Amino acid sequence: MERSMKKKVVGAAMVVAGLLCSCGQSQQGTSETEGAEFEHWNTDSVSEWKRVQKWEAYVEAHPKDEMGWRNLYDAKLYYSFWDNTTWNDSVREALMERARKAIPDTYTYYYLAMETSYVAKKRKVYAQEAMKRLPKHPLKEDYVTWCRYLCREDGKELKKMLKRYYESGLFPPDVLYYHYNELQGMEPGGIYLAEWEDDLVPKLMIQRVFGMHRDKVLVNRNGDWGTIWQKCGVPYPDENWAETTPMDEANPSVYFKTQTLKILDWIGAHSERPVYFSARYLNMRWKSKLPKELLGNLYNEGLLMRYSSKPYDNIAVTCRNVEERYVLDYLYLPFSPTEDSKQVYSESSDLAYTTIVLLQGLLPHYQKENPERCQWLSGLLLKATDRWKDVQIQERFASLKSEIRPYHKATTPTEP
Repeated sequence: MERSMKKKVVGAAMVVAGLLCSCGQSQQGTSETEGAEFEHWNTDSVSEWKRVQKWEAYVEAHPKDEMGWRNLYDAKLYYSFWDNTTWNDSVREALMERARKAIPDTYTYYYLAMETSYVAKKRKVYAQEAMKRLPKHPLKEDYVTWCRYLCREDGKELKKMLKRYYESGLFPPDVLYYHYNELQGMEPGGIYLAEWEDDLVPKLMIQRVFGMHRDKVLVNRNGDWGTIWQKCGVPYPDENWAETTPMDEANPSVYFKTQTLKILDWIGAHSERPVYFSARYLNMRWKSKLPKELLGNLYNEGLLMRYSSKPYDNIAVTCRNVEERYVLDYLYLPFSPTEDSKQVYSESSDLAYTTIVLLQGLLPHYQKENPERCQWLSGLLLKATDRWKDVQIQERFASLKSEIRPYHKATTPTEP
């Protein structure tokens, strides 16, 4: 029985590995409008204000260039992070009126109209018109936008968009591996509660494009709650948590995590399925402020937290996941980010960092109970920290190395 299960896991891992090898081999997405290229936002108010001025001048000189308008929209939006007076209803409406006159009936106009509209019916119309005009080689950011949007529809169009996104070669393989491992650690028929659409897209891609883990139920805590209860097969709760959970303006994370835990608690108590939540979202910084009666029913199983009203040996399950279910070799394979995709680099390194942080918690147990496993896991995690050549990422990983290295040294076999 155990051998059969291992064969299935290895077989599944090989399928995913083969599929992921094609990521990055396709032509990278490019703008199909001539002239301007898409420009990623910066990280400070001064450079972002200069970016606003740059693209204001550009669209004045090149009013028909769609990418110029796209960059101007992004520049104004991100500058508002530092100056919220620059992005309000009147500013949005004025920008869209200018865009409507300059680039009417274009993909970019409808894309921006959808992004700037807060009326659900209008957003749907704009989104449909934009997707009809989707360029042959959209930006990675556009695939992300449309997959997020279509998650709410969850129909044939979502599957088509996910397939197209994957085949573009723009989806980071590391991100797909991380979400595949989260699904691998779940029991059959498990429910996964996502914090937002970004958590769902990779898992939906694995389900709809690869046809794997189709038995898992994926729900979004930010979605329609009626749909959540229906998907999970649980009754509607009597109280409206959106109203009864007080918002702490100083600690907004506490509000959202409390809501998430209440939803987990309700589903776990009324569902006959195992219920999971990503461990990377239970920020230890806020843990002391979250309801203890809810936290007490969560057990770490590696990359996921599982809800359980009955105590059980979660360390044994974590060891099983790490030893038998997760595909971890990708963590120390050579990594070469594309030149024009810093975001891919960031996404991949963030999830690699998260994986190391979550799994290194198993090292004390292994050191005591299974030194050989401690040597193996600590070695794998150290290799993963050396995979990234970027200086800033190496600095970020430095503290992890210092925490892991003693376990590796302590379990290194000595020469006879």
